[in-house]
Amino acid sequence: MKKKKKIHTDKKGREFIKESYFVGGKMKFRRIYEIDGIPEDEFYKQNATDLDFYLNGDYELMSCEKDSNSHLNEQNIIENDSLNNEDLPF
Repeated sequence: MKKKKKIHTDKKGREFIKESYFVGGKMKFRRIYEIDGIPEDEFYKQNATDLDFYLNGDYELMSCEKDSNSHLNEQNIIENDSLNNEDLPF
């Protein structure tokens, strides 16, 4: 069973979790700050808008349209199909 990580507070009153890692045989610590019990990176991904992602340069996190022809809607496609099916005089 995993142990729940202890939540520490810094001098400014912000909550963080200490995460340890090794570099060159020495133990280092990283602070992972939390907002409402969620790490700040996940909180940012859940609550930010596309404008926030754009301003901070996180283009890969922006939601985008899956359809490359998003400017065409179904009504335009149906109208084009009906025009193509009519017999043309030439």
